[in-house]
Amino acid sequence: MANYRKAYLCICDGQQEIMYLNHVAKLIKDFPRKVVKFNTFEDLPHRLEKRYENYDSAAVFDFDYNEVEFKRNIEICDRLNKKLSPSKRKEGKHIYHAYSSVNFDLWLILHKEEYNKSVTRNDAYISDVRRIFGLKTTEDIKNEEVINKILSQITLEDVKSAIRRAETIRNRKVKTDSTKIGKTTIYSNPDFSIHEFLRAVLEDSEDL
Repeated sequence: MANYRKAYLCICDGQQEIMYLNHVAKLIKDFPRKVVKFNTFEDLPHRLEKRYENYDSAAVFDFDYNEVEFKRNIEICDRLNKKLSPSKRKEGKHIYHAYSSVNFDLWLILHKEEYNKSVTRNDAYISDVRRIFGLKTTEDIKNEEVINKILSQITLEDVKSAIRRAETIRNRKVKTDSTKIGKTTIYSNPDFSIHEFLRAVLEDSEDL
């Protein structure tokens, strides 16, 4: 028998997202069992097309000022979610897009601070990440060792705080600032859907 209650298939942009999800899984505990398992892969969301029926799945990706790819990634997730068989829908299966706009750096900031500043550069959050997590100005926040320094400071309560802060950001948006990609409504940065995925994970684990 598996030693966890639920597994998710997560296709991630890179190492930062993979390490974060693995950290979140460690935070959600029901000793001696693990509550959640993330099967993580570094790839593009189209990989979900091969295995998406077997798990609740998520594509974790950033906007990164690449509008064409960002739109395509959302469309893939929405299309696969719509294609789920009736039996899988009955089981409660779901395909999530879990994006951060502009990027994952901003999501990390929300674990510790309210932050609602719109930016125009992909590196605009780096100095704030270093400040908030007590890093040196020379440390590369994409480096594995430095990512571990950041994650070691993130608690389950911090994850819940980030979810609430992202929801507050979304609730303060105005309709005139929105764009539709299929049935998904997106907004100019800062904007997220990763908080919706993580809220579902915590609700599934009965830990929210």
